[in-house]
Amino acid sequence: MARAATGAEVYKVKCALCHDSGATSAPRSGRPSDWTKRAEKGFAGLMRSALQGVPNTAMLPKAGFPELTESEIADAVRYMLASAGLPPDLPPRATAPEPPPPGAGASFEARVDDAKLAMSVAEALLLARVGGVQIEARNGRVVLKGVVDDAAAAARALRATQGVAGVRGVENRLVSADIFEHD
Repeated sequence: MARAATGAEVYKVKCALCHDSGATSAPRSGRPSDWTKRAEKGFAGLMRSALQGVPNTAMLPKAGFPELTESEIADAVRYMLASAGLPPDLPPRATAPEPPPPGAGASFEARVDDAKLAMSVAEALLLARVGGVQIEARNGRVVLKGVVDDAAAAARALRATQGVAGVRGVENRLVSADIFEHD
């Protein structure tokens, strides 16, 4: 009888292509900020997404690998949770906040803690290896300002900020240092 693959092995062979790079907005392995919102579903919800796919995303049922068993998928999901510092059998969040209805106005916006949001964005930028960014947060909307090394750093900063829970919009005013180089 063949040995079942471990969660790490399944991840490396089947999941890493998207989850290492964050391709198509996949939550990145080892990036807690990418998993914050998804973690509210708990392990069972994450398993449902992995097994059934996620509509309107690149996540296909069983990640497009129908030969994977439910056990192998469960082990891979646990591996990704552990890489993000989350418990392997993550319980669903009992009181997951509902998204604000359109035009919710100040009642919802008042619940956003701008200082905490700015700190979360700063942590995400640190993990994305982007420095020198001024962060302004107001009612869930974030403005990024400053000069970064290159266009790739500006793009990483935008993606990292968009992945932070509580961010409702991002204005990216980052400037690439490349434009200042001359011969």
